This record gives sequence, C-alpha cells and structure tokens, in this order.
Amino acid sequence: MTPLPTNATALFQSMLRIRKCEEELAKCHQRGLIHGACHTYVGQEAIAVGVCSRLRKDDVVFSTHRGHGHALAKGVSTFELIAELFGRETGCSRGRGGSMHLFAPETGMMGTSGIVGPCILQAAGAGYSFHILKSDRVAVAFFGDGAVNNGAFHEGLNLASIWKLPVLFVCENNQFATEVPFAYAAGNPEVATRGTAYGIPGVLVDGNDVLAVQEAAGKAVERARAGNGPTLLECRTYRTRAHAEGMGDFGYRTREEVDEWKKLCPIERLRSRMVTSGLSVSDIEKAIETEVADATQAAERATWPEPASAASFIYAEPRTPITAPSPGTREITFMAATLEALSDAMASDDTIFVLGEGIGKRGGNFKTTAGLYEKYGPQRLCDTPIAERGFVGLAGGAAMTGSRPVVDFMFADFVLDGLGEIINQIAKMQYMSSGRLKMPILLRGCIGVGHSAATHHSGNYYPLFAQVPGLRVVVPSNPYDAKGLLTHALRCHDPV
Repeated sequence: MTPLPTNATALFQSMLRIRKCEEELAKCHQRGLIHGACHTYVGQEAIAVGVCSRLRKDDVVFSTHRGHGHALAKGVSTFELIAELFGRETGCSRGRGGSMHLFAPETGMMGTSGIVGPCILQAAGAGYSFHILKSDRVAVAFFGDGAVNNGAFHEGLNLASIWKLPVLFVCENNQFATEVPFAYAAGNPEVATRGTAYGIPGVLVDGNDVLAVQEAAGKAVERARAGNGPTLLECRTYRTRAHAEGMGDFGYRTREEVDEWKKLCPIERLRSRMVTSGLSVSDIEKAIETEVADATQAAERATWPEPASAASFIYAEPRTPITAPSPGTREITFMAATLEALSDAMASDDTIFVLGEGIGKRGGNFKTTAGLYEKYGPQRLCDTPIAERGFVGLAGGAAMTGSRPVVDFMFADFVLDGLGEIINQIAKMQYMSSGRLKMPILLRGCIGVGHSAATHHSGNYYPLFAQVPGLRVVVPSNPYDAKGLLTHALRCHDPV
C-alpha cells in the first residue's frame, strides 16, 4: 500500500466537515429550519475534497444543485453555508439562494444552479476569460451523471476542446438522475469514454477514494494550467441519502443496495488508513462536531434579510440619463454605426471579445465585425460552431470572471436556442450573488422582414425579453441611436 500523502489529515478533516454538516442540515430540514429543498452530498465527499485540494484560491468552481460539498471544499465556512440554507442575511448568498444557489466568489465558488447543465458552459466561459486575461487560472465544473445526457454537456465539452480551455469537467456519477437510473438513461453509460468524442482525455476514477481523486485531479489541473486543454473526469460514487430530504428513497432502489455502498464510505476508508498509520483522528472528529454545532446555533440566531432589499441587485447600475453628443450631418448605415462603436470599444478595453458564427475573417453575415479580425485576432473575434446554447452559456461564465463578451447572433431568431441560459442564468446572476458578480454581456442580432428570409429569419422577440428582470433591452430606431446605445452597453455592467 502506498504511503499516505502529507495532506491526509487535511483531506480527512475536510470530508468529515462536509459529512457532519450535511447530517446536521438533514436534521434541520426535519425541524423546519430550511425553507425549500435540501440536497445533501452524503457519500460523495471524496470528490469535492480531492478535486479542490488541487486548486488555488483564485481558481473557480461552478456547481450543481447538490453543491454543499463543493462550497465547503472551496472555502465557504460551515456557518455561511448553514446560514444560507436558513435564509439568513449572513449566508453565503445573503439569504437569496438556499440549498441550490450558493455563491461565494471571494473564495472562487462562482455559484450552484438548480438547472442541470449550465455549470458546464459557465466553466468553459471562465476558461475563455482566462485566455483573454492571459491568466493561468483553472475552472472546474461539477455535475451529476444526469447532465451528461444534456445538450450543455455536448456543446460545452466541444467548445472547451476546440479552444483548449483550462477546464476540468468532473462528472459525479452517483448512478441516478433524481430517481432515474443512469444505466437506463444513457446509451453509453461509460462517461469517461465520451471524452474521446471531443478529443479530450477521459479518466475513470473511484469516486469514493479521495487519494485516487486527488491524483487524477492533480494531473488534469496541471494539464489545464500548462495550456494543454480540458479533461473529463468520471468519478464513480453513490449518494446514500434520498435525492432531496423528505423524498421517498426506496421506490427506485433497494435498502440492500444503499447498505452495500455505505460500506464503501470514503471517510471511513481514509480514517482506517490513518489509524493504521498511527495518525490520531479523535481530536479532529471532536473539533468538527463542535464547529458544526456552533455554526448551527449561530445561524439560528442570525438576522433575516431586510424585506426592503428583496429587489436589490437586479441591476448593477441605476438608470441614469445620458447626455448624447450632437448628431452632426454624417449619414451612415446601422451596421457601419455599430461597427464603429464596437471597434472603438475594443481598442480601449482589452477584455471585450466577440463570439458568433462567421464573425472572424468573414466579418459577419451583415459585416457587423468587418475588419476587426485583422486588428484583434482570433481570440477576440472568435468564430463558433453552430451551438447557440453553448456559446451563450459560455459567454455568461466569461462575463462572471472578468471579461466582456459580445454575442453576435446574426439573426435574432437564433437567440431562442439560448433562452434558458439568458433568462435563468445571465439575467439572474447579479441578483442571486447579491451583486458580487457582474454580468457585462452584450447579446445582439438583426430583426425584421427586410431580408426576404421567411419566418425563421425575421422574428422580433424583444417583447419577450423586456419582461425579464435583470435584462436591459434596446431596440434603436436609427444609426445614431444604435451607435450611442451600443457604446453605452459596452461600458455598463448589466446584460444588454
């Protein structure tokens, strides 16, 4: 047997913290202290701890609805987590998120999502940001086996592969997507083998062995940081509690199956090795139990958010009047006007980049980016595959991590393929993070019937978006307004 690593005690402590916190939260759910769902991470602790042990503080993590363990492993305190599930102002999302929406960008925890799949695209977006910012930071997406049958998985891994983005995709294969067995739902249930389809390494690891996870994650992070692209890591594991607290558990699996997996407990596995090696664990166990008990009591005493703050952080900036320059006498087209605005903005802000189909050397279907490729190169004028959900979700993750993406849809009809990412993620991100994350992203496309292109290329969908809190919707009526509004949009911190 190989000797224990020097950080074995820290790994054990971190896994035990997650386990004890989750067991306490399950009791708190029964007591009515948690207002909403509670998806515990019991049984999967080795994955979050093993992966995050290989990350720096400035590396970023995007997670799923079962994200308590990822938050704790990335540095969120026990108190901040419990207070968030209690809905208190001192919670990591300031009481706005609960169990499924955990934000702590200060520690690199960029958020968890109640929707399956967006974390994959957002992590790819963070990777793209790190390219633009010339940083060696790494992004991680944690997701369950159910997400690998989702379009976001295909689009996200493909985009990360073609651009060699510094991303680690971690599939926590716990055998069930809610209550549907993965063996039933997947034509290819070997997740790691899917990496080959995207031209990236796919690695299968025992997700209940924290040392094996740490080793595999270390290699993947090193590969990403060196500029060699993403890795898909499949961690085989099992959640030993119900999908969510309060749900029935044995209509789709047996008690005997659960009991067999409990024997493979990742914490007990490491504990046994530590004791055999002569390391003491009792003091650690007592300290963690005290920490969790104290955090729970403090969270119960913590204050509720002020009701008056319920509508805060929907937008980053107040709506202020703009003093427009004189229109002058020059006459140019819409496209020429917006091209001037975009070119000027890109010259003064190195974080702006453009995504879209044919917007690179070709200059866009309507010459919306003509000449910019020669000035700014392929990273800032980035041609995409036909994958609107993918590159919209990627742009959202990029905006969260320091860059300013512009998404060129060509025709506005194509916006609809990215609808979930725009409405459920981009529009809500500032609100859910209590204003700590900004969303400086511009999404644009041509509307109207002037192209004789029939119904799939002539739609006007702006009334749909005008109803969505968090979005700013602009429909200029002339080139002068188009240039000014585009210029202003590329300076503000809200999605437009």
